[in-house]
Amino acid sequence: MKYAPQPAMRQPALRRATMALAVAVAVCEMSGLAHAQDLAQASAQAEPVQSVVVTGSLIRRVATEGATPVTTIKATELESRGHTELKDLVLEQPQSLSLGTNSGAAGPMTNLRGLGPMRTLTLLNGRRLANEPLQDQYVSVNVIPRMALDRVETLSGGASSTYGADAIGGVQNFWTKRGYQGVNLKAEYARPEESGGGKTTSFGAIAGVGNLARDGWNAYIAVDHQKKTPLFQGERAEQHDPDVLRTLGLGLLPEGRNPSPTANFGFTRAANSNYNPTYASGCVEPYSRPTLGNQSANTPPVYAPGCYRNPLYYNSVTDGSEIQTIAARSSFNIPGGHKIDIDVLHSKFTVQKFRGMQVPGTTNPFTTYSLPSSSRFYPGNGITPAVQVVGDNTGANAPAMYIDPARTPGTVSDLNMNGRTLYFQWGPAELGSAYRNDEQTNDRVVLTAEGEVLGWDYRAGLNWGMSKRDTKVGGGYILYSKAQEGFSNGTLNPFGLQDEAGLAYLRSIEADNYTYRLNKAYNKSLDVTLSKGLMALGGGDLTLALAAELRRDAARTYDAPRDFVNQKADGSYNLDAAGNVLQHDLVGETPQGVGRRLSRDIASLLAEVEAPITETITVNGAVRADYYEDLKQTTVNPRLAASWRPIDSLLLRSSLSTGFRAPSIMDVQNPTAEVRTIEMDDPVLCPSAQPTVAGTGSPVTGYTADQVCNVNTEYWTKSPDNSFLKPEKSRGFSFGFGYEPIRNLSITVDYWGLKIKDVLGALTIAEVQQDPAKYASSILRRADGTIDHIVASQANRGMSRIRGADVSVSYRFPATTYGTFDTKLDGTWYHKYEFQSEKDGPWFSNIGIITNDGRYGGAGPNAGLAGMPQINPRWKHTASFSWGQGPWRATLSQRYQRGVTDLTPRAGSTLTKVDDYSQFNVNLRYTGIKNTTVSLGVNNITEEWPPLTANSVYGGGYVTSMADMLGRVARLSVEYKF
Repeated sequence: MKYAPQPAMRQPALRRATMALAVAVAVCEMSGLAHAQDLAQASAQAEPVQSVVVTGSLIRRVATEGATPVTTIKATELESRGHTELKDLVLEQPQSLSLGTNSGAAGPMTNLRGLGPMRTLTLLNGRRLANEPLQDQYVSVNVIPRMALDRVETLSGGASSTYGADAIGGVQNFWTKRGYQGVNLKAEYARPEESGGGKTTSFGAIAGVGNLARDGWNAYIAVDHQKKTPLFQGERAEQHDPDVLRTLGLGLLPEGRNPSPTANFGFTRAANSNYNPTYASGCVEPYSRPTLGNQSANTPPVYAPGCYRNPLYYNSVTDGSEIQTIAARSSFNIPGGHKIDIDVLHSKFTVQKFRGMQVPGTTNPFTTYSLPSSSRFYPGNGITPAVQVVGDNTGANAPAMYIDPARTPGTVSDLNMNGRTLYFQWGPAELGSAYRNDEQTNDRVVLTAEGEVLGWDYRAGLNWGMSKRDTKVGGGYILYSKAQEGFSNGTLNPFGLQDEAGLAYLRSIEADNYTYRLNKAYNKSLDVTLSKGLMALGGGDLTLALAAELRRDAARTYDAPRDFVNQKADGSYNLDAAGNVLQHDLVGETPQGVGRRLSRDIASLLAEVEAPITETITVNGAVRADYYEDLKQTTVNPRLAASWRPIDSLLLRSSLSTGFRAPSIMDVQNPTAEVRTIEMDDPVLCPSAQPTVAGTGSPVTGYTADQVCNVNTEYWTKSPDNSFLKPEKSRGFSFGFGYEPIRNLSITVDYWGLKIKDVLGALTIAEVQQDPAKYASSILRRADGTIDHIVASQANRGMSRIRGADVSVSYRFPATTYGTFDTKLDGTWYHKYEFQSEKDGPWFSNIGIITNDGRYGGAGPNAGLAGMPQINPRWKHTASFSWGQGPWRATLSQRYQRGVTDLTPRAGSTLTKVDDYSQFNVNLRYTGIKNTTVSLGVNNITEEWPPLTANSVYGGGYVTSMADMLGRVARLSVEYKF
């Protein structure tokens, strides 16, 4: 289905309903319901205290505040906050900072401490999953089964001494239910108040049999399905119309003419956009619009009239997605205190990644199409109007296109075509925005056993996981040779909408559902943990835990599909010596891949000691050694933590740790480049005062603007075989306290710090644009001097150091006849966030600011993973206030992020302040119907849009890494158990 922009319209009925719900909840929270609380029902039956394995430790213990802070969020709390998917947790969690616009095809990822998702270890039930296979560095939360989810534990800070590499920033551990009886069905629907896309529909079910306590066994299966429709700029036209944005002081230039369905044309491939036959009639809305050129507002003005593609029609704000998960678990309690569990997971999520209108690139036969004079659509042949020009018009020259008498005075005449062949860049209108279907699957089977043997507690696990990423072109992608054939024989019209024959032909040359890249990753491991109390100390037993793990990480890359790869004269495929595709027929994406099997074996030994020296002082020490077979390197990482409770209501704690992160096997052994594209000015041949803003430069002598300015340029974010990369090493600390001054009031504050050496980063395109002389070796050029591609690949870039504090406050008010009330706040204050862009280079501070300086996107710890620099706010928090009485439960929640200062606004703009962002959600839940739970909610009650910014990094004018563009959203959830 194609999405054309429509005027944003409010739906009065929906708006009244959502506002009524918000008011009703507020009244309920303030005044309570009329009937008294049933105290017998409110009294929870005491449950036996059980020892459990807490994230960050090998030793079983009672889950209370310990020496290392762990945040636990129940699945029910996520729903009460208005979450419709786990991405919402990633966006609002104070300890996690979002990357870019969170619209990447890899799916949402946790980014603890802002160190990048590759430094956050994501676990399911305490064990690893197979990584996303393209980067092989992280796991998307989209693969986690929501219906089976019990809780989420987050350990922020170094955990390499327990979990090994990838845990420098911390660990996020998703725990599913160990058992479930009965059947539970759940349906959810979320819809923005404003018309258009962004709707979410979800269905889930969980069914289980067997009672662990009575029968000694349980088995359940849980399924989830969620679908989210894309949202286009045209569906939020008030916020995205370029003409509106230009009135807000953002320094936006007028649009420059560019490839569109109503093509601008020229008489050579190097000068291919001088004229447009539809400009005089206003181009063709909503697909293209007229422009006088991006320098038409200069003093004096420079005019370049033509058509530009309408971003409201082609650009998406939020991509479409579909998530499916199946999770099953069988649990057995064996006589003698032994337990056996079998976990099976199958997850699949598809991101419908909209890419806009696609035009030929450097790996196609040409970057332009051509039109012969014999075409029925040739200007002046009867269908397409002639172009009016002023000045000399000999049929061999290039006179200026006529605008009006004031701007282009002179004698007006029809352009003398003289039968010359036309050259142009063009993309189809009727096929809509091109999109690719990025399909990712994650499968896992885990067999675990635990119990006691000869006085030792044991836990053992056998883990197999596989992930696959199948990237396909969905719709809107065409074949170059077939399109050129259509232009040559007069079937396709480059200057307007297609007739019936042209439309049928256009649809016949779509490369629908074609896989152009395929990757797989594997994770196999065997682990055993033994623990035992060795001797009695003043506060309890001295406990020792020993563990060992054997793990094999593997990846498989596949040869680029040959279907649309062009052949040389000798019949061989047009590939380089390494197997990379040099020329192909698919417009908009390059078939990628060189077939190879990669693997890495890791052997690990761990030890942990828990020493409760007195009833108030506990010391915990751990050490882990990992041997990486492919790197021929062993790393040893210790951790020391201590806690002291001087009085019953106060806990003091601190920890020291080291960490290690090896470059991934795809970093080191990757056999093929990862190719991306960007529209940019050649920083050497089309220099500009704003080198990162396309279309602002001027061509140097000997080149035309069509050759070197605002051109579609390929760049490599991964290059083959990087054996020179070194592992990262880190040191971290934390100290803080937990205080309960009165009953049910809990306060925790932890100050932490982390320093990373030899940060694995990547050169960014912005760095190349800003300093092309320094990075000249990264710019690969053709024989004519124009850019072939840019290598922006991995390197060890320097050091990073960050510091901050986590704050948590929660209070449950005394029970009243009006119900129960509780409130909670979790926040993170960032003290320092500094980095070096190169070894021994100067330090840069990246906190409380936004900048398009390329070093901030490439040299920091998130280098290579986001298309824009990460924003690190000084303060970020979530807060909630809840009320409950009888079958009613209501929650008002807030997420807040401090604003930042823009160091590099666009030229001509004085907007340097990016405002704070605060969003309020409300949820009302009712359980008064037998076996049924109904929840109604409104997200973004006050309809706050992301803050405005004049930074060119955010082309749409809004800081979409703080929030999405959905506006106010109403939610309905119905759950039935039987």
